[in-house]
Amino acid sequence: MGPRLIPLSFGADVFPLIFTAAAVAGLLYLCYRLSRFLAKGAGRAGGGGGKNIRILERVALGPDKGLVIAEICGTFYLIGFSTERVEILKELDGSKVRPGGTAVPQNFLGALNSALRGRWDLTGNGRKNKGGRS
Repeated sequence: MGPRLIPLSFGADVFPLIFTAAAVAGLLYLCYRLSRFLAKGAGRAGGGGGKNIRILERVALGPDKGLVIAEICGTFYLIGFSTERVEILKELDGSKVRPGGTAVPQNFLGALNSALRGRWDLTGNGRKNKGGRS
């Protein structure tokens, strides 16, 4: 006596599986649309996408400290920040500021695709992939 094969019935076995997969895909799509909507609202509220302020480069010095090169109304600044304070450290000469080598994607889907391809440094340090691939 070997194992008995039990036939699958479409209504009882396969349909719930298809319905669950479609529900999960729909939920993921709704989460994606909601995150895009919230990101657009946060960009407007936080001044993102403005024409007067651009963050050119960002380097983390610790878990809560870092340096930023920012262009504000055509003038370049080196800004230091931590959880306690934000301070302009130096006004930079515009001719010495080099354009960034890696562009940060502006939307979630672009950032995800770039990260999955390994072409975008998620730490923001601008280093190449540690695995030797580029």
